[in-house]
Amino acid sequence: MPENKEDAFRPVDEHTLLEVGSDSSTSEQPAESKTELSLRFGQVQITRELGAGGMGKVYKGQHLGLDVPVAVKTMGEALARDEMGRQRFLREARTAAKLDHPNIVRVLDVNEQDGTPYIVMEFVDGTDLSALLKQHGPLNGAAALKVIAQVADGLAHAHAMGIVHRDIKPHNIFVGKDGRVKLGDFGLARAVEQTTELTMPGAAIGTAHYMSPEQSNGHDIDQRSDIYSLGITAWHLITGSPPYTGTTPVSIAVQHVNNDVPYDREKFGHLPDSAVYLLIAMTNRDAAQRPSAREVHDRLLQILGEITGSSSARLSSLEELLDHGSVSQYVPAAPTPNPPSPMQSFSQPTPQQPPMQQPMHSGVPQTYNQPYPNSSNSSNTMLYIALGVLGFIFLITGGCAVLIAAAG
Repeated sequence: MPENKEDAFRPVDEHTLLEVGSDSSTSEQPAESKTELSLRFGQVQITRELGAGGMGKVYKGQHLGLDVPVAVKTMGEALARDEMGRQRFLREARTAAKLDHPNIVRVLDVNEQDGTPYIVMEFVDGTDLSALLKQHGPLNGAAALKVIAQVADGLAHAHAMGIVHRDIKPHNIFVGKDGRVKLGDFGLARAVEQTTELTMPGAAIGTAHYMSPEQSNGHDIDQRSDIYSLGITAWHLITGSPPYTGTTPVSIAVQHVNNDVPYDREKFGHLPDSAVYLLIAMTNRDAAQRPSAREVHDRLLQILGEITGSSSARLSSLEELLDHGSVSQYVPAAPTPNPPSPMQSFSQPTPQQPPMQQPMHSGVPQTYNQPYPNSSNSSNTMLYIALGVLGFIFLITGGCAVLIAAAG
């Protein structure tokens, strides 16, 4: 926890059209962002610029009709000159406006002014997770699970309406001072992707660190791609960094396509095995083996109930996320005697590579084995045991018969 509480809410200066910066009355803003502006978009009087990037600008303003603070995103001039792109941007934003859930940033208005499309959204008084991670490192384990559970709840609502986010990452997840977690920027990734050439060849726009294998390959994606990105985001929240690094987006994407996401007990041993097995399922390279957002949410509530005594994902405040130690302070926990049973609500993941002998660290396997024991393997094991027992009985019986015959 920083000595100066004001530092806890200082945003990072890497905002783009798809990445709203956070803000608060106590935050330390760059001088230029505090400049009063005389802009107005519809009923919104702009008060300050929060950030700018190649795809547009982000402002904070006051909605005069509703009398509430809002965030306004505008499309960049270069992008707005593309008529098809402008219409696509507005269409995707209007689709996102249909979402009404406490864990989703609300879209209040979608319009254009002087040829510039803009979106008026709910303003979250707090911070985004990217800023939080950069300033404070990995999150408290239970608190991180609460964050993921809240995001999964919002995703389940969107997926039920057929809406895929496509760009889940820490910078698009916001936490208010009251502890409410909200996911922002639904649908905008698709709009910008189809309007610009800012993406990797054959791949959808998004941050390569969190993109699913199918998204990195440029394939059609659905709700299951969001689950993978959410799992990678959880990996980042818990460890303090994403699983893969590289000098280019392509080099990172290739690792998502070709490698199983690593889970070792040094980094995850402080979490219940059931939570790690759920993350392994979420980041399975085979999209068909991943759970749904609703299943992720429900399972996390069960796990939270087991470790905290309360099956609630609500954070008491933003400060709850800052109550943690560094990864080096985590003591790897011994694995549970029996692996957890498969989650009944979705199919068991299949092994993607043969099991390997794992090195030991303080008597604890450094990596997690197959997350959910395959039922056929378990059945085969029981069959072999039964056959062995029967064979032993036959040997004893046969031996007794020979002795009886010899005695006669």
